[in-house]
Order: sequence, then C-alpha cells, then structure tokens
Amino acid sequence: MTLKASLPRLLLASTSPRRKQILESLNLPFLIVNPQGDEALAHAGNVEEVTMANSLLKAQSGVSLAVKDSDIVIGSDTLVILGQEVMSKPQSREQAIRMLTQLSGNWHRVVTGLALVSKHYGELKTFDTSKIKFKALTPQEIENYAATKEPYDKAGSYAVQGLGALLIDKIEGSYTNVMGFPVEKFLTELSLFTKISLKEWFS
Repeated sequence: MTLKASLPRLLLASTSPRRKQILESLNLPFLIVNPQGDEALAHAGNVEEVTMANSLLKAQSGVSLAVKDSDIVIGSDTLVILGQEVMSKPQSREQAIRMLTQLSGNWHRVVTGLALVSKHYGELKTFDTSKIKFKALTPQEIENYAATKEPYDKAGSYAVQGLGALLIDKIEGSYTNVMGFPVEKFLTELSLFTKISLKEWFS
C-alpha cells in the first residue's frame, strides 16, 4: 500500500518487533527509527504517567529524522503490573519462573503509553490499560514455558501472541495493548490528532 501524498508520513520510534508487526498489520506505510534517551523507571502508583512520559521521549527523539513538518513520530512504552509490583523483562530463568509463579491464578494489568509527535500537529500522549487473568499453572507448566525462548524479552515473562496464550484465562480490554501497541487507541487518537478521518487514512 502506498500512502497518499496528502497524508502525513508515519515513523515508528521503536525497536520492538511486536510493535512493528502490529503496525504492519494495519497496512499503513511507515518507517522505523531508533528511539534515543533514558527511560524513566516506574512504580505501581505512577505507571500511567511513566509510560506516557517514556512514549513521548521516544517520539520526540525521532522528530529530527522527519523530512516534512507533517511527519508523525509514534512512541510507545508498555509495563506489566501485578499488585504493587512493576514486572520488567526477566534477566534469568529463575526470574522468569518467579514472575510466572506470581502471575499464576491472578489478575494483573498491562499499561501501554502512546505518544504522537509532529512539527506541524504538535504533541499528544495517552495510555491504554488491559486486565489479564492467568490460569492456575502447575510448577511443571511454568518450568516448561520458562524453558522456551519466549519469556526473556517480554515484560512479565510472557507473550500473549505466542505460547503465552496457553497461560491466559481471561483478557479484559485491548488484546493488542497486551502485545505492546493498542491499535484501537492509536487509530482513534491518530484521527483526532490529524483531523483526518480513518476513512481517508484507509481509502
């Protein structure tokens, strides 16, 4: 698909293969740029603010690569929260097993920040939240999943779009948000941000 010349060009400030995959599924042309800057750390009480701040930081870092003032840089940041604990990416098999054991049988939240930055349109930041309940997992099921490659570059130690789907009982909210990029929120905000209807974006 070739973007209409009248439409803004999209740049995704992310190295995440999952965000790239999700945006590609929309069939909207975009370019990848590497985000710069140090991300802020979060605790359970400020997750929404931190994900939005980190998303904005990523998007702002890509603005210098914009060719036209109308170019829009997209930034996103995802965190997994269980109770009062923010779960990052596991650094070892032991950490993955600990996280999966904590998630077993429990509800947790996935919060994804989203930012759009453009010299012409300005800046926008927002977030989306999904709730996920894990099945009650046996120690062997946890061991088996931790033995795969899947948990080790994922916050919370699982991938909803992969084998991790077998661990999940229920999802409330956006599925793509759990993957790391809330499509519904993005499309709504993109249309509001640019005042260009989704019909025009996709026609």
